[in-house]
Amino acid sequence: MPHARDAAIVGLYTTPQTRGSGRTGFSYAMESLRGALDDAGLTVKDIEGLFVQLDEWPQSPNPNGYGNKANWCYQLGIPLRWQTGAVNAAETGAPAINDAAAAIKTGQVDTVAIILGRGMTQPLDGRTAPWTRHSHEFTGWTGSYTAVQFALVASRHMALYGTTPEQLAAASATVRNYGHVNPQALMYGRGPYDKERVVQSRMISSPLTVLMCAQVNDGGGAMIITSVEKARDLKKPPIHILGGADQLSYPAYAEAPVLERHVGGDFSTDWVDKGFARAGVTRNDVDFVELYDGFAIWMLTQWEMLGFCKAGEAGPFVETGVMELDGRYPTCTDGGCMAFSHNGTPSLFRPIEAARQLRGEVMDDCPGWEQGEHTFKKDLCRAVKDAKVGMAVSMGPPTGGGNFVLLARD
Repeated sequence: MPHARDAAIVGLYTTPQTRGSGRTGFSYAMESLRGALDDAGLTVKDIEGLFVQLDEWPQSPNPNGYGNKANWCYQLGIPLRWQTGAVNAAETGAPAINDAAAAIKTGQVDTVAIILGRGMTQPLDGRTAPWTRHSHEFTGWTGSYTAVQFALVASRHMALYGTTPEQLAAASATVRNYGHVNPQALMYGRGPYDKERVVQSRMISSPLTVLMCAQVNDGGGAMIITSVEKARDLKKPPIHILGGADQLSYPAYAEAPVLERHVGGDFSTDWVDKGFARAGVTRNDVDFVELYDGFAIWMLTQWEMLGFCKAGEAGPFVETGVMELDGRYPTCTDGGCMAFSHNGTPSLFRPIEAARQLRGEVMDDCPGWEQGEHTFKKDLCRAVKDAKVGMAVSMGPPTGGGNFVLLARD
């Protein structure tokens, strides 16, 4: 039974995910905050802790890259009493949620808002998103960008383990098909997809085709977390935060990605086991997984990093259909970064989707979805049947670390 000071998710919201709307990240963020507070039945005055990822403050001189914390206090008229100490770049995802849960459990705060808003993601030159091209010593002068770096990871995985383009495509097609039946997804209705379509799509950086890569768009989302004690009196059933873990070991995108190791010997995965142990569940208890699917190879290496299969086994693992709605671990059930949204920092979308699955609030093409009635047919449905425990992964480059949170319903 949850303790009164344990933390629970009580409010969720995502804006429409769009392209070229002209809206600012601040606009998306404010819409998201209002929507999540309304979903929870709370007001701005209830917020004591806050973390935001924002592309910029409109009309603000010298804005902080992710939004100035004091600006938020001033705009909202509330003091800030907690800020995440997450080590990873995906600070509005699993790390922020785990930190918020710890702050609530220790009595530092009662209610936390985690907010995401990005409205400046469109490529300036029509080629790649601005955050994919870094001017670092080992990347800028070569013309390297993110897709190229992880194409190298994919090529290395293929050379070492015999992974095939069709296996990469199996993961991508599965995720994109969830987005195909999700009316909230940017890529809704663009499918269905199969391995052949994915493999034969336009090449971006061999072996990664365009349908093996996340798309780019604008949008926002928010999550409200509070104590179980306070959650009992709110509008929606609480989604319990069981625990998770976070690890960072090298500067992703700035240094060349590696497959086997970085910093202190073999690449460590013991932090994943410790995270499951702290949460009090095992991998067998997990009903679905929301991976960070920036590229197809990220999904394969995450399955290995998270211990669902051994190193080199992810290709055959995904080819069995494990990620499908009727598979053992339905994966990226909103369409993920590939089809739902990748707004530059989409980390919060993974836990939001996990919480929605556990609430039973899943919009799809099933005629009765608004009443919680689902067909569980893959050409219409994306709801996980009788889901009790979900895993959400917020950080993409598993060669440099990662993070996750484990959630459960009553």
